[in-house]
Amino acid sequence: MNSTWLIYFVYIIPLIALGLILALIFFLAYNWRFLSDAIGFGMRGKRKQQKKRSKRTIEFILSLSVWLIAIQILFQTCGGIFCTSSQAANSSHVQQLVTGSGPRPELPSVEALSQLDDIIQANWFYTAFLGLIAVSSVIIIRAIKVSWEEMKEPIIEIPTSQAEGIIAVEDAIHILESQETPDPRTRIINCYRRMIQAAQHLGTPITSDQTARELETAIRKMLMLKGSAITDLTDLFEEARYSSHPITEQNGEEARQHLLAIAEEMKLPVSV
Repeated sequence: MNSTWLIYFVYIIPLIALGLILALIFFLAYNWRFLSDAIGFGMRGKRKQQKKRSKRTIEFILSLSVWLIAIQILFQTCGGIFCTSSQAANSSHVQQLVTGSGPRPELPSVEALSQLDDIIQANWFYTAFLGLIAVSSVIIIRAIKVSWEEMKEPIIEIPTSQAEGIIAVEDAIHILESQETPDPRTRIINCYRRMIQAAQHLGTPITSDQTARELETAIRKMLMLKGSAITDLTDLFEEARYSSHPITEQNGEEARQHLLAIAEEMKLPVSV
């Protein structure tokens, strides 16, 4: 089938595999907070539902079977979980597997490419694998912590939360409409801080090291929001607080529209 390109592919598989593992580790480390929050909220939802136990049992059995097969293959090929020795691939052997026992075509640079097995050491894969386990463990531990915190019964009564939400949204809109502070950047920051103060007043733990997304989660829980308006408002707050480019009156009007959308979602009689 004229598939001599497979010879080249076989030799670069270790390089591709190592690159994919490192890329996965970087992705997990860069997004560890978001991933752990997502997993934690998902675990919280599953605990509340308490359904489809048979499906989860089947998934567990399948996962366990896959791991057992993988471990069995490692023991057969490497003599353990980690290979005890590595043999460099023989160029002629690989070519024979692809092209058969007949005369082999001349392949440029294939000998140089076959030396990649000498460059890519097995220990590199072991180190990358351990790094992947470490990053994944941190994400899972934080996800479990988030899920348990979310499962706690809320202490704040709903009527109090609604009343505080009405006041906070009204105050935030008035801050944006006020001309006492001419800088729209400052008005956007102050209106969002008013929302944060309301969440903190209702007992939500707010610390100075929290990210904008964590603050958004606190406000969303306080006001029981499901729409995207609070996310858009958080984006503007983040832009106003951390960016160096000018913030215009148009941005201030966008923040006001997002607050009105929040009030509409809450069905609040905001007097604006």
